[in-house]
Amino acid sequence: MVWVSGIYEFASTFSYRIPYFSSSYALTAPAPSPSTIKLAIVASLINRKGNVKDGEALFEKIRIAEILMELPARMSIFKVFLKRLKKKRQEQAFEQTFGIREYVIYDGPLKIYLNVPETVFPKTLEAMKYVQFFGTSDSTCTCIETKVTQPSINKCVRPCSISDKEEMNGIIFLLTDFTDTATFEAVNPFVKKRLRKDIDIVLKPYIFPIKIQKREKNITMYSTL
Repeated sequence: MVWVSGIYEFASTFSYRIPYFSSSYALTAPAPSPSTIKLAIVASLINRKGNVKDGEALFEKIRIAEILMELPARMSIFKVFLKRLKKKRQEQAFEQTFGIREYVIYDGPLKIYLNVPETVFPKTLEAMKYVQFFGTSDSTCTCIETKVTQPSINKCVRPCSISDKEEMNGIIFLLTDFTDTATFEAVNPFVKKRLRKDIDIVLKPYIFPIKIQKREKNITMYSTL
């Protein structure tokens, strides 16, 4: 297994809805989930190469790859009250509603690490260079560097056991990742098959090595430990 990394700078604010929160009240995690990162890498390879089979082969190799993230020194999360269009049930029309959504802004780049099989690390590094957004298309980013490198575990967002007191130095968020039974058909947006909870995708607790610097009514500012 080989650790590979990519460094990403975000063009503006972005949002990653915490799993299973309502779209009308969409709280965000401070970083994308492992499943979001893997999908972005696979999709970027398909979009650049135009070969779905290449993307499917890469997905099979990185589906259960361990992912760590190193956050910038400071970040802010703020709430926005906005108008939104909601699709009417069983109709093609939309209706106007209102909602609250949280957005994140970083003061520096996000570093993402994947632990992948040695046979696939060159293809993974190539695909990581092509990533232009994670999740929604308004989470625009640019990859400024990719390389083979070991992460500094204690500085990274990482999986944790809530029962492990040694891992509690930070803030825990629930993020999604793929199971070892997830299939490419389940993540392919052009196939009607959907991701099944606990069969294709699962919630896992991740410890974020951050602390609250300041909190007001609609904004919370964090710094890394």
